[in-house]
Amino acid sequence: MTPREIVRRSVHFQTPERKAYYCSRFGMNDTVNVFDFFRKDKDGFDPWGIQWDIADDENVATIGIPKTPPLEDESEIWKIKIPDPKLFAGMVKENISKLGREDKDKYRIVYTSSGIWERVQYFRGMERIMCDMIENPALVHRLLGMCTDFWVSFIKELSSLRGEIDAIYMFEDWGTQNDSMISPELWREFFGPQYRRITGAAHDNKMDFWLHSCGKVTKLINEFIDVKMDLLNPYQSGTCGYEEVASRFAGKVAFLTTVDTQTTLPHASKEQILSECARLAKWDTEKGGLIIATYGFDIPEENERIVFDYFHGKEQKHRDNQEK
Repeated sequence: MTPREIVRRSVHFQTPERKAYYCSRFGMNDTVNVFDFFRKDKDGFDPWGIQWDIADDENVATIGIPKTPPLEDESEIWKIKIPDPKLFAGMVKENISKLGREDKDKYRIVYTSSGIWERVQYFRGMERIMCDMIENPALVHRLLGMCTDFWVSFIKELSSLRGEIDAIYMFEDWGTQNDSMISPELWREFFGPQYRRITGAAHDNKMDFWLHSCGKVTKLINEFIDVKMDLLNPYQSGTCGYEEVASRFAGKVAFLTTVDTQTTLPHASKEQILSECARLAKWDTEKGGLIIATYGFDIPEENERIVFDYFHGKEQKHRDNQEK
């Protein structure tokens, strides 16, 4: 099997011949990034017209923070710049045409950077958009609809590449340290229908839908599954609860992750890391569903190596037992 087929089978529980990896740090990445929406012009403006402040310290790993949100009230909605889906689809097509021989065999991903939740925060500011959901729900629906219209149009523009792109990977942090940012009820009211439109457009183009989401998002995983997301990337796996996620969701949605990136990987002992590897392994099934990732960002390489060696070694031991 090619790396591409291994990832596909892992995501869809179709018994890949080996585990899929997202571990560039150790030269084991079965995926390739064919396009990334996180881009800014020389003045710091992104494709949506949001200007960003970037940290002066080049050693600080951050995308920066948006400057004053452009939408002070509903009358200024005209200030929002909607990217041209044809323009960006053209960039993706060009990148696909330039894939090298090795990358052609990998699972191909379009990275969206922020999706719809983080984007409306950039438009209004986080505090205001939270208040808007209660005080001005019509505005929230309108803004989310505008964002979703773009992503659906963009995906449809890629229809000529049906079968050539494997996934849309959206980045939306839905959790705090202790809970989801909003209740499942509010999520279903405002966000569920919009995500369902996006996943539907992706599936029509034979693409999977991946969601990165930090924080304790456990309360929303059912909602993610309900709108047909294919893979979730909660890097704070311990915060989400190893046992709860394993018992409730293993086999229902695929995961791309490692042991907890905030508490365990940066600071824990080898014994602690191995203990959490064993707990994380229960998110997997005999048919797949768990893709092991490295994280980077201030994580000691030797700690990530422990995780990689645990899963890679466990897999090799299983293979050796089958051959006996």
